[in-house]
Amino acid sequence: MSVESRFFCSELSRRSSEETFGTASIGAVWFLLEYPHGWGAHALRDSALSDRVKRFFADATARIKNSRVLFIKTDRARREARMNFFVVRCREREPFAVRLSVESYDDLTRFDLASIAHGEELQGGLLTREPLFLVCTHGRRDKCCAKFGVAVYNSLRGHAGDAAWQSSHVGGDRFAANVLCFPHGLFYAHADDSSARRIADEYRRGRVVNEKFRGRACYSHFVQAAEFFVRKQSGVAGVEDLPFHSSSRVDGSTWRVRFTQKDTRRRHEAFVRRFISDIANPLTCHSEEATSVPQFRLEDYRISDD
Repeated sequence: MSVESRFFCSELSRRSSEETFGTASIGAVWFLLEYPHGWGAHALRDSALSDRVKRFFADATARIKNSRVLFIKTDRARREARMNFFVVRCREREPFAVRLSVESYDDLTRFDLASIAHGEELQGGLLTREPLFLVCTHGRRDKCCAKFGVAVYNSLRGHAGDAAWQSSHVGGDRFAANVLCFPHGLFYAHADDSSARRIADEYRRGRVVNEKFRGRACYSHFVQAAEFFVRKQSGVAGVEDLPFHSSSRVDGSTWRVRFTQKDTRRRHEAFVRRFISDIANPLTCHSEEATSVPQFRLEDYRISDD
């Protein structure tokens, strides 16, 4: 029996009660390309897209800071000749997605992705702030994404309809099933059918579910963890009700992070320490050795009025 077949990394993570906050993949701009074919272990690299298209995305992600490419698809047979392509701008307030479509993947190379991501020229696309829900089902990347992700996607598709998509690797195999809420870029870990539906419902109401919250993509990991702690301490749930104010390093492992509560102008301040926990698990199903994982601890929390 191979090492890989002996365990599911997501099950080990859940059993060890690994905390998930502060682990969301960082990305300010996300390119979501509908590719309803088989995904190799490295979706873009292993795809049948032309070298021209692959270079186009490589150049775009090199030029546009914190940008990422994901493949998406549904489980329904396609009837349309055109493929969907979303450019998503993740940010605290007024994030957006621009929905475009192409007949040929080579047509993608005509787009100025930086201009679209800045909302300057939509180039025939439709700007929307409606939710998109992604579930990682990338089984060739990690078997946990197929084992846990596919069932959650099927449930969420039945609940959220066309807003739900399967996606390629989003980072954090051991957190499968991973659910993402765009355009804000909220990441959730270890979702099941019921929690995924709740996450979708609350996001549509403009609220963050703090349980199994990994963080939001537009923040650094320290700020992601701080947001989790502040929401837990304060009970503030509105997705745009706790804008980031500032952060500063206290020492090598501790950050002071400040948020300003919307409308009240109340200042929330969290001192967050990063440490290596006693938890030692394989980070993916392909890992041959267990690895200790970084975690975050709330050292102090303060509220003040401006």
